[in-house]
Amino acid sequence: MGHGRDFIDQYRIIRLIRSGATCQIFEAVDGNTNQKVALKVLTTQARRSKVERNYLQHEYNIASKLEHDNIIQVYGVRTTGNDPYLSLEFGQHLNLKQRLRIDKDLMAYRADTIIEKSAAGLQHLHEHRWVHCDIKPDNFLVNDNGEAKLIDFALCQPSRTGFLSKFFGKPKAIAGTRSYMSPEQIRKKTLDIRSDVYSLGCMYFEIVTGKLPFTGSSPENLLYKHLNAKAPPANTINSNVTAEFSKLVQEMIAKKKENRPDNLKKILGYLSTIRIFRSKPPPPSEIQSDDDET
Repeated sequence: MGHGRDFIDQYRIIRLIRSGATCQIFEAVDGNTNQKVALKVLTTQARRSKVERNYLQHEYNIASKLEHDNIIQVYGVRTTGNDPYLSLEFGQHLNLKQRLRIDKDLMAYRADTIIEKSAAGLQHLHEHRWVHCDIKPDNFLVNDNGEAKLIDFALCQPSRTGFLSKFFGKPKAIAGTRSYMSPEQIRKKTLDIRSDVYSLGCMYFEIVTGKLPFTGSSPENLLYKHLNAKAPPANTINSNVTAEFSKLVQEMIAKKKENRPDNLKKILGYLSTIRIFRSKPPPPSEIQSDDDET
C-alpha cells in the first residue's frame, strides 16, 4: 500500500481500532459495496512470518463457511503482498473481557443471555467439526443486550483424534490464555470439543463470580492447578448463583474430559431448564438513558 494508510485493495481505511502483537484492527469501508467492515491487518513484523499468513488463511477457510447470529461473519482474505488482511463484520462492541471489567453490573444483568448465546455460537462451530482451542472472554464480542459473537478462529483444529491433527502442528504459544486451558491442551494432547467445553466452563465461572476458577503465583503454578487443583463451586463465591448452575460449571471443568458434558446441545438444553441466579441481578439504572448505540 504505497500511499499512506488510505486504501488496502478496495477497502478505504477510516481509523485504527486497536493494535495487537501480530495484527492491527481497522475500521474500513468496502468501496465495492459501501459496507462498513473491520480489517484485521498483519503488523510489519508478523507479515514476514509464513505461519501468521497461514493463520489468516486458516481463519478465513473456517469462518467463511459458518453462518450464525452468534459468530462474527468473515468476508474476505489476502495473504500475499504488503498488507495481508482478513475482512470481517464490523462489530461496534467491546469483548466480554473488557465489559466484565468496565460494565460489571450490566454484564451481571445480561449474564443469562451471554451464557446462552456464547454456547450457541460455539455449538455451531462444533457442528462443523472444529475445536476453537482459545475460548475465553476476549474472544466474544458482546453488545448491551448480551448478544455474544464468537471471534478469532486462528487456532481452530479439526475435532478428531489421529493423524489429521498432526497437520496443524503445535498450537500458538499458550501464554496469555492459560487461565482457560483444558488439562489436555496443557498436556499437548489431541483435542476434541470437550476441551472447548472446559474453557467455556472457566468463562461461565468468571461471568457469575467475577473471579477465575484458578489463579497461580506463576504461569507454571497456574497450569499445575488446572491439572491438579479442584475449583471451588461458583455458589460458594457468589451465593446468588443457583446450586444447579454451579454443578453444571463443575461438570464442565472436570479434569477428565470423560466427566464433562460431551456437547453444547446438552448444555443448552440443561440451561433452558434451570435458573442461573437465585434472584436476577438488577439492571444498572443508567442503561435506559444509554440506548444510543449505533
